[in-house]
Amino acid sequence: MDKQTKLDKFLGNLIDKHLDAVAMGLLLVLAVAARLCLMPETELSPDYNTYYLDWVNSYREYGIIAGLGKSIGDYYVPYNVMYAICSLFPCEPYVPITVFSTIAEFVSAYYIFRIVKLLISKSGKENVISERGAGFIGVCTLFLPFVLFNGALWKQCDAIYVVFLVISVYHLLSENYRWAFVFLAIAFGFKLQAIFFIPMFLVVYIIKRKFSILEFLWIPFIYLLMGLPSVLCRKGIKATYLAYLSQTNEVQTEGYGMVSYYPNVYNFGLDDFSEILKVPAIALVAAMMILIAVYAYHHREAFESAENMLLLGLFMGWTCCMFLPGMHERYDYAIVLLMTALCLGIKKELIPIAIAMNVSSFLVYVIVLFRYPNLSMTVISALELTAFVYLGIKVLNTDHLTTTKSAK
Repeated sequence: MDKQTKLDKFLGNLIDKHLDAVAMGLLLVLAVAARLCLMPETELSPDYNTYYLDWVNSYREYGIIAGLGKSIGDYYVPYNVMYAICSLFPCEPYVPITVFSTIAEFVSAYYIFRIVKLLISKSGKENVISERGAGFIGVCTLFLPFVLFNGALWKQCDAIYVVFLVISVYHLLSENYRWAFVFLAIAFGFKLQAIFFIPMFLVVYIIKRKFSILEFLWIPFIYLLMGLPSVLCRKGIKATYLAYLSQTNEVQTEGYGMVSYYPNVYNFGLDDFSEILKVPAIALVAAMMILIAVYAYHHREAFESAENMLLLGLFMGWTCCMFLPGMHERYDYAIVLLMTALCLGIKKELIPIAIAMNVSSFLVYVIVLFRYPNLSMTVISALELTAFVYLGIKVLNTDHLTTTKSAK
């Protein structure tokens, strides 16, 4: 005797034919719900009441045009425009600030899906696996602790420049180079840390020779273009366009030392020596970028595949975070996001590295946001450094990369 009702049969049919879509929809709803729960909390953020609230209120006081002509905040013009727009809403500023970040996070998740799908298809796996697996990986990035905490709890806006970086990487891997540079330039126009991805673009140019070196001019062109609102509002050309220069001086002016809660090498007793280490550190990173680029050129057959090129680019970006001075705890956002997706979708043998990066990031957020000083930055930095060295060994082991490529 059939004991199943029409409802059971309907649910059974739904599960058999649409389980993945239903599960993905539920995950998206849960991602929104989590952000709605965190959004009203403003006391845990070390920056909202001190900076962002005052910035939005300043735009409410002066108006957008007059406000953009003043030195409100220390971000470049696009972020100031965002805070000016937030001032137009008749609600607490944390609401539109969080909504802007949330939109960027969801768009990033979509392009993570497209990146993973692209990489899986290039590796020769079945398209149906590509669609399902890539979709879940994209959605799951919305639940990574640093993604969830950054926008909804901290009220930071890193997701906004990162979404343009992710789109840029997608077009780079798809060999749509003009659009890749345009979106890279937009990301750079929002935040200086987008510069960490420029070495990957240079290596792609050196190895593939499929676009002109003049494409890099999109970066200064769009940077100048994105500064025009403040220039037209009479802030002044120098005050507008030298914003990033003033940010690079924060190592001294803000008293950060060599590192600000980023788990890199300077947590091993070197934080207080910025006066003598800043310039040598920058020179060291520049030298490392040159050496890695030369190495990649002489082993270009190993880095011709999209997945290996992305892995190399993320390693170069991570190198910047590990050795440049003045690194903040949020500067590896795009690197951890893309590394997690790459490891889950393609480089499954490197999943321990992605886990270590996410654990390190989570623990630092616990220290900064939840005021838990008992966690040792030295221990967290040791975990991060171990994962970094391990990835370096894997990336520079071109025999392994070539074997992995040929085996697929």
